[in-house]
Amino acid sequence: MSSKNIHGCPAPQNITLAQRLQPIVGRTVTVFQPGFPQLTRTTGKLSNVTSSSFTVGSTVVNTQTSFYIVLNEPVKKTKPFDLTATAEDIGELQGRLIRVGRNFVEFIKMPGRRVPTLFPLNQFTEVVCEHEDEE
Repeated sequence: MSSKNIHGCPAPQNITLAQRLQPIVGRTVTVFQPGFPQLTRTTGKLSNVTSSSFTVGSTVVNTQTSFYIVLNEPVKKTKPFDLTATAEDIGELQGRLIRVGRNFVEFIKMPGRRVPTLFPLNQFTEVVCEHEDEE
């Protein structure tokens, strides 16, 4: 993974998006993708997780595209970083960092429920972290 699209965040953990999704196969998740006039939201069971794609309900999502996933599980703890995640044709999401993986970041969207959002790191996305003490 190139690190040109992530700035100011702690070092990544040695986990990929596919590895993060594998234990929750069969659970219900929601994926947001670009759509017009607004984002396309698909909620369904997660299946067929590979290194290049995953399926939510009957929708196949390529991991090298613009999307984000919202999980339906409580968040245990966050890191002391605020972040801004930007995706082509989706816009900007604000949140609080949970972890940085090899090809994704996991965070809580603010404002919002305390559930994890998984955001890919690819050519369509950019993530900027700010340590919360830097104000």
